[in-house]
Amino acid sequence: MQKIIFIILSVFFFGCSEAPERIESKLHPYLQEDLKFMVAELLKANGTKEDLLDTPYYVVKDFRLFEGASAEIFSAYAEVDFFIYKKIKLYQKRKYRYDAHYRKWDRYYKKFFFGSDFSK
Repeated sequence: MQKIIFIILSVFFFGCSEAPERIESKLHPYLQEDLKFMVAELLKANGTKEDLLDTPYYVVKDFRLFEGASAEIFSAYAEVDFFIYKKIKLYQKRKYRYDAHYRKWDRYYKKFFFGSDFSK
């Protein structure tokens, strides 16, 4: 009887968790949508592509997966810098967390900073 309960609990536990690769693979489409929205917002405000980079992009600055009790609510964290402006040294930092219950990424922070992409 104990073995059956152990098997049921194991299946339930492993069925509720999500593979880290899957969590990370869900991030990039979400970031692409944010980037498209930022570009569309700039085009709507300006009406021209003059201030827009030829190829707007983002850089994932930090990505972490949580384990144990800290992963019960949020399983992962990502900090991403978005670069869309051509003439202005300005970028937007956004922070995301992966909601383990709903199995989706959630943006909870966005702020503009002056500066350039130092990774290039």
